[in-house]
Amino acid sequence: MANIFDQFDAPAQKVPPASPIGPFPGMIAQGNIDLNARPIIKNPDGSYSTVRSMSFENNGGQEILVPTVSPDGKIMSDQAAMELYGRTGQNLGKFDNPAHADMYAQALHKAQDQHYATQAQSTANVFDQFDTPAAPAQKPPASQIGNVIRQSLGLPPEPVEQPVSTAKDVGRSFASGVPRGVAETVMFPITLSRMVEGAGNYMYNKAENGVRYAIGAEPLSDEELTRREAGINASPAYGVQDRTREIMDAVLHKPQTTAGEYAGTIGELAAPGGLPSKGARMAEAGFDVARRYGADLLGNVIAPAVASEAAGQATEGTPYEGMMRFLGALFGNAGTAAVRAHNAPESVVRRATGDLTDAQWQRARDLQSNSVGIGLTGPEAISQATGGASALPSVQRVVEGSTNGGARMGPFFAQRVAQVGSAVGDLLDQIAPQSAQPSTLGPRAAEVASDVIDNTRQDINTQTRPLYQAAETQSVPADQFGAIAADPRFAAGVERLRANPELSPEYMTSPVGPAGPVPPQPLPANSIPVIDAVTKDLNARGEALANAANPLYGPELAGRSRTAASDARNAATQASPEYAQALAEQEALRRTVLNPLEQGPVGRVAAATDTTGAGNALLPHDPLTGSAGEAADATRRLAAEDPATTAALVRQNLADRFTKASTETQEGVRDYAGAKFRKDVAGNATREDVLDAVLRSLPGGSVAADRMVELLDVLQATGRRKPIGSATEFNRTINADLGDASPGAAVLGLVQSFGRSLFTNAGDAVRRKAMRDGVSTLADMFIAPNSVDLIRNARNRTGDAIAADAAARTALEGGAALYGHSHGAR
Repeated sequence: MANIFDQFDAPAQKVPPASPIGPFPGMIAQGNIDLNARPIIKNPDGSYSTVRSMSFENNGGQEILVPTVSPDGKIMSDQAAMELYGRTGQNLGKFDNPAHADMYAQALHKAQDQHYATQAQSTANVFDQFDTPAAPAQKPPASQIGNVIRQSLGLPPEPVEQPVSTAKDVGRSFASGVPRGVAETVMFPITLSRMVEGAGNYMYNKAENGVRYAIGAEPLSDEELTRREAGINASPAYGVQDRTREIMDAVLHKPQTTAGEYAGTIGELAAPGGLPSKGARMAEAGFDVARRYGADLLGNVIAPAVASEAAGQATEGTPYEGMMRFLGALFGNAGTAAVRAHNAPESVVRRATGDLTDAQWQRARDLQSNSVGIGLTGPEAISQATGGASALPSVQRVVEGSTNGGARMGPFFAQRVAQVGSAVGDLLDQIAPQSAQPSTLGPRAAEVASDVIDNTRQDINTQTRPLYQAAETQSVPADQFGAIAADPRFAAGVERLRANPELSPEYMTSPVGPAGPVPPQPLPANSIPVIDAVTKDLNARGEALANAANPLYGPELAGRSRTAASDARNAATQASPEYAQALAEQEALRRTVLNPLEQGPVGRVAAATDTTGAGNALLPHDPLTGSAGEAADATRRLAAEDPATTAALVRQNLADRFTKASTETQEGVRDYAGAKFRKDVAGNATREDVLDAVLRSLPGGSVAADRMVELLDVLQATGRRKPIGSATEFNRTINADLGDASPGAAVLGLVQSFGRSLFTNAGDAVRRKAMRDGVSTLADMFIAPNSVDLIRNARNRTGDAIAADAAARTALEGGAALYGHSHGAR
């Protein structure tokens, strides 16, 4: 404080300059700020600042040195200092690089320190002793050493203040915060009710005071406001809550350090915010579980707790402390929500997945948990469930083609060849065991098919035999037979019949006459049996003569022979209604039964000369549309004759086609064998129908057919995996990793550029790290056993859903944030 003797102050000493004396390397332009009249700011540590400089690079590549102490004596942020320069142009100097700017800033700091320190000393004089005395210094606390000295002098020891252990305080504060947070979470409905009632009462009072002001009445008195507030706090539940908080304040530890305060707040929010998210609950591997729970703890507990405590300490002791703590928790949860909403891997999944129905999600889940033993990625299962309407396989291709993603997904796909082979083999064994002599299956099946055809002919003859027997005693009248008998072709046919030692005995009269045995005689040429046999011979000769490969080829003779047969048969059918009916029924049965057999799969099996041909007759590569019915009928007929051979033939055909599909590519890859096999045997609806019909027509084949449906679905899903193709992504990642400079080269480059490349290199490193982490996250998600559920969870974690989750969590944390611990007691 000034006194009358200040006039005797000593003459001022020579004050050092306020700025350093140059020249200075790298200085492009001197500063334009008066350094002799800077405001002086006292720092928290007791030191003083006048410029407190920082530098930044302008658009011209110059490093601008500016103060962060404003002209009115306030500390500015770096951003505010740069903005002030932009408005005023005031600076401490311009330099060619940051290193030179730092050198000058250090010299300026020393010059300012000497300048203002000398100014302060030069004003002192001997009469300053008469200034108003300062307040006495606070007595320092007693110490252990001081007590030892006091005891040696015979004086009593003084109480020694024990230092607070920060670590111990942090532990006790956190431990006390947990039960407080649990209690506040349980009491959240009561807290919410009080907040709603309090807000309603506040708004009502404000509205009433507004009306009173409008009509000129007195505002509500303090007594009335107090009475109303007491009314809304009269609930017994509110009393229980207040008493609970009083007990907690009395028995629970109160933080003694700043670190303890933060630990206590974290403990208070652990209960409402520590519940694991769905993603954490769905994690499979131990490391993934720990990682996800750690992320939940950081985002749901620590972030809002730190923000809440920081806001509370900034307003501690004010009426707004509780509300600021609540808003801090809200800010922390909002920040977490913003980070999660922009989670790169989940964002990619959301864009690529598209909209799926519940049925499609369930089908994808069933595909991934299939019973055939083939592991599918989530993208493969989802793409199959949506009929290929998903971009997830394209994302998988990029992930699989990257270095980190390929390393993680490689072992998963390395098992696929064996899994597919085992699944197909198990199903084939359900159809039939593998034949030890597969080459014999085709010829045996051909014999079976021929027997089926012969048996069918015999069945037709058996059905019409009664009619033929009724016509055996009938003949064509002589007046109608004359023209037929005169035809030389018919006459020649009769002679051939009677001359045939095998056939002629069947066309003789009965050896037993009315009077006893008689010598059999040839049946007359006009008898129905003879006419029937001769017409068959004439038709056969006509077909033979019409064959161009026959040396006796003669189309005209063929036509005459068939005409003769037709004339004779017409005469016979007119003379014998039974014969006419027999011919009609036989023709119908041949057309509807025998011909389809001979021209369909049975006939093709009968005509086959090897196993491959016989198998393809039943399961053709390109079956006719709608042929599933005749394939099923043929299989049933063959199986009825020889079930073992028929089943073995079907198994062999499918096994051979899988073997062909499993042939390695030029690169030695067999990853798509299952998809190729599925395309070969069921690549379209007709193939699929024929295969299903054949399997279900085998004895006990329904089980194999049902399993085949699931297997084919899974095999098609494996084909949804897109080939990596060009290794562009792989090479780019490898080159980026290999392009990182060695530590020595990086240091040399940093020195040469004076740090200019530091930010660029750091940004590139961060991007590479983010990319590696992103593809690793997606790779783990895609190959997880519950990948479909993980993808669906990521798909549903939209910005709105995350924001709603954050809002709900903030509400649960509201009680702990507003009333968690006695902040005023700290």
